[in-house]
Amino acid sequence: MAKTLDQMMQSLPDDLRAAAEARGRELIREEMTLQALRKQLALTQEGMARRLDIRQANISKVEKRTDMLISTLRDYIEAMGGTLELVAHLPGRPQVTLDGFADPQGQKE
Repeated sequence: MAKTLDQMMQSLPDDLRAAAEARGRELIREEMTLQALRKQLALTQEGMARRLDIRQANISKVEKRTDMLISTLRDYIEAMGGTLELVAHLPGRPQVTLDGFADPQGQKE
């Protein structure tokens, strides 16, 4: 019979469980803001503005937003040389990558 993650974690010795929980916290902290990602790639707001053909002030606004269009986020990520995938995590199901958000050639959100 399969064990749940909680059961497996409880069966670990205290030091291993603490190390696993600490690593989990590290992974959560690794989530980055757009600004942090841009800086890690050694890109300036001015450089991003040129890549996106918009004003630098608009880059600042995009980086501060907590809610934006997926197309705006996709354009920003692609301007850094990346690709955007939208992944759904649902209880009791494997993760699902949603199609139709990565193609800038007319795909609608």
